[in-house]
Amino acid sequence: MRFGALLLAAAAGAALGAGGWYALRGSRPPPAAPKTVLPPDLPTASPPPPIDAERIQTGRLAVERMPLEVTGALEAHSQELVRAHAEIEEKQARVSGTCAPGSAIRVVGPDGSVVCQKLPRGSVSVSALTGVPRNSATGTAQASVPGGVGRFETSGDDDFLAVPISLPDGAIVTGFSYTYWDDDPEVDGGAYLYRSDDTMMARLATSGAKAEVRVVSTDAVEPRRIDNALFSYVVYLQLSAKAGQNLMPISASVSYRLP
Repeated sequence: MRFGALLLAAAAGAALGAGGWYALRGSRPPPAAPKTVLPPDLPTASPPPPIDAERIQTGRLAVERMPLEVTGALEAHSQELVRAHAEIEEKQARVSGTCAPGSAIRVVGPDGSVVCQKLPRGSVSVSALTGVPRNSATGTAQASVPGGVGRFETSGDDDFLAVPISLPDGAIVTGFSYTYWDDDPEVDGGAYLYRSDDTMMARLATSGAKAEVRVVSTDAVEPRRIDNALFSYVVYLQLSAKAGQNLMPISASVSYRLP
């Protein structure tokens, strides 16, 4: 009887021990989460100053967040840009104005315009190289001689070279000159100043043969006043197919004064 009671007591203790073990395992709390370590408070940086319009227009912007070497280079480059802009604004523009014959440039403006002044005296020359035969069938050629370059006739009937000349309006013609080569003993040449209404204003003639460049002049001119509103002016230079290269006009000039 006593033995049985002991067995029951042992079984009850074992049951209680096992239940307690399971109770302990079932009621075990979960592991605690790791604590979060916050970094220390950082100092708050003040915002950069605002960039105003004046600093942008001058081209000088302070750059505090770059190395000093970069900041210095940018500042130097900015100063060069400002200096170059100022120099470009002050640079003289290309001269675009012109002055009429008988006048000269007196003042050149910053924009390239010019102010002209008339010369009291002057002369205008034309070259035989720019002349055109009056007869389109006349053949001519260019040649060089010691002291000049001119044009002579190669074929066709004796003709003239026509060379337009531009003279100052209102000028008074004071003289007419002709530069030529004439080495032909039988043929003489000549030069003539004409107005567009077929009025001959002056004439010159060559004489004799000589293998050199010569000049003849005259102050016998009539009418003398230039009127570009009503007329144009032309110089005629005589040619000769027979004389050929031995008679060669080179140039002619008109001298004048302004009233």
